[in-house]
Amino acid sequence: MSDDYQTSMISDVAEPDNGPAPVETRGGIDLGLLVLRVVLGVTMGAHGLQHLFGAFGGPGVGGFAKVLGGFGYTSQTTLLSWITGISEVVGGALVLVGLFTPIGAAALLGVCANIVYVKFGGGFFQKQGQGFEFELLLAAASLTVLLAGSGRIALDVNTPWRKRPLSFGLIGLLLSAAASVVVIVLCR
Repeated sequence: MSDDYQTSMISDVAEPDNGPAPVETRGGIDLGLLVLRVVLGVTMGAHGLQHLFGAFGGPGVGGFAKVLGGFGYTSQTTLLSWITGISEVVGGALVLVGLFTPIGAAALLGVCANIVYVKFGGGFFQKQGQGFEFELLLAAASLTVLLAGSGRIALDVNTPWRKRPLSFGLIGLLLSAAASVVVIVLCR
């Protein structure tokens, strides 16, 4: 027997193939991820449209820059308004359709982490714009999509990040955390 054949036989014996997860289990996970992605993508995308264009009764870029000033951001609030709005719209769209999901989810997580940070001292529950429970829920949903991936009902079907979502999710988590820290340090 050749060495290659023996090596392949040993690796087959050492790591048994249990096959894919049952269809019912996998289908439920994929459907759940689709629901989570749709709700998260639409919600964050709508927030971004409020911040950029004043859609849905939102403040627009100028009004959102004033809101950011009220939260303690002191420099580049107009630029930060644009970056936040674009991150919400593009990240929401990517998460919604399941395309480049780690990038979209990381962008959403970065936005939500900054909001939770600036609202943290105002208490947990919403009262006069100071609570952070809604943003914490959006951050948790973003982190879930980031670490679990898009699922099979997505445009990311044959990509490395769909096949190994945790590895790419951890990279996205590091990028999101770094971006959040940079924004807080430079703009507050």
